[in-house]
Amino acid sequence: MKKKIIITGGLGYIGTELCKIYSGYSWHHKVLIIDNRFISERVNQIRNWNMEFIQGDILDKDFVKNNFKDADVVHHLAGVTDVPRTKTESNKLHDEKIHQVGVIGTKNILEAINEKCKIIFPSTHVVFEGINKVKTDIGEDETTQPVLSYSNSKAINEDQLKESGKNYVILRLGSVYGYSTDTMRIDIMTNHFCKVASQNGTLKLFAGGRQIKSLVPLIDVARCFKFMEEKDSIQSQIYNLTKDTLTVKEVANICKKHNPKVQLKETNDEVPNLGFSLSNKKLLKTGFKFLYNIDQGVKEMIQKWSKQTFIKELEYVRDGEDLYVDQRGMISNHELTEPVNLIGLIHSKKGTVRANHYHPQQEQKCLFTKGQIIEVYQDIINSNEPKITKVVNAGQLSVIKPNVAHAMVFTKDTTFLNLVRGERDHDNYGITHTIKHTFVDENEKKLLIQSYKFECRSCGNENLKRVVSLGYQPLANNLLNKANDKCEFYPLEMNFCEKCYNCQLSVSVDPKKMFANYLYTSSTSKVTRDHFLNAAKKYSKQLNLNKKNHI
Repeated sequence: MKKKIIITGGLGYIGTELCKIYSGYSWHHKVLIIDNRFISERVNQIRNWNMEFIQGDILDKDFVKNNFKDADVVHHLAGVTDVPRTKTESNKLHDEKIHQVGVIGTKNILEAINEKCKIIFPSTHVVFEGINKVKTDIGEDETTQPVLSYSNSKAINEDQLKESGKNYVILRLGSVYGYSTDTMRIDIMTNHFCKVASQNGTLKLFAGGRQIKSLVPLIDVARCFKFMEEKDSIQSQIYNLTKDTLTVKEVANICKKHNPKVQLKETNDEVPNLGFSLSNKKLLKTGFKFLYNIDQGVKEMIQKWSKQTFIKELEYVRDGEDLYVDQRGMISNHELTEPVNLIGLIHSKKGTVRANHYHPQQEQKCLFTKGQIIEVYQDIINSNEPKITKVVNAGQLSVIKPNVAHAMVFTKDTTFLNLVRGERDHDNYGITHTIKHTFVDENEKKLLIQSYKFECRSCGNENLKRVVSLGYQPLANNLLNKANDKCEFYPLEMNFCEKCYNCQLSVSVDPKKMFANYLYTSSTSKVTRDHFLNAAKKYSKQLNLNKKNHI
């Protein structure tokens, strides 16, 4: 049966992740996202997932009535998240706003939905912030003890749902942590610690970090909302949604584990209480399983936010990461430097050339699924920069910076995806996104195909690493007779084989061209011949070399 599913606060921290989960279901159900904000890129993504987005306010009673009356499921995530943590941070105006959105907005939704609608609501562990002594494994039946406006509004919401007569599920969330590509809550302790740790900072542990916290991974929170929507047997229930119970100091130590440069500083500053923890035994009995943990979450956030090594290369090639291999084949992942909005699928025949242009503003990102190319590139801003070549094979991602001329020489029939951020209208070629710049002609294409070496001359390894490139150079002693005579240029580049440690040039020039007019040869000198013969005998003896060794 096709459902109408509404997510309020769909552009928020949890809402963003829940939308991602529903992106696989929106083709079979009507999924409506409501938020009082409008974030262009997020809204565009939501609509690309075949979801509907409406910018609206749950305080608008008529708006709520018109949109919620025929809903089958409501994930009610809307609310004020910029909330005071202490009494000194509170002010009357802000407290009233928290109450109004939380209590009046929820009332409007409960009045609008029909009797069959299932409403899933996130409460918070903070409803127990009034507990003065350390208390662990608090169950769902424990009397709430709210203090500040946020916890008060959530406690009222719980009562509203229980008294509504509607089909509800309340999820009391622990402190939610985790990385999000779209929206982040840095004010949460774990996320804040990871941010500080990513910058090699100092983590201050008030009261020695003895406070205990109930924590829960962001993605598991979103998964649990979907789980509750699917479980028709779960009705009018409240669950504690937490996974880990740790002290603040234990979280800090996990941060230090993943970045040893971070400093921990314990202080004697007082804290309101030494914390409490919620029991998740009731939730686990439903069959819900957690898939993520604190160690994974902390590691990911620190890595994502750490100072990244800036890639200065004009062009770089990456292999896929996080490989998964089984009897069916292989999966590899490529993380992009930026979002893309257009993907071009391109097929090219062996022996052809593409590109010979540059992009003034856009990065060139190509993921090769089949074949092989020799990529030629050159910085056009700095006139003295050399022209450089690099091999790109199937399964690799090539990224070229803006204002770098590039050409692709196809050594095999090749298929690749062109991953674009921006526009690539064919009518605008040479005008806006792409500027023609021919620097690899037909003769150079033939020269590269004929002379390029893709395998190690010693062991046959195809994965050679570039050591240095000196650009295109003429052959030694290949002197011209006349000033206007043409001279052939070849890439002078050194590659290294990680398997046999052999260093070698990227091209092999025809020996006739190399040595037809080459006046000096080592074989004409008896002294030189004797030197190499004696050296070979000496090194063979010292290194215990035999016929199986490669030199």
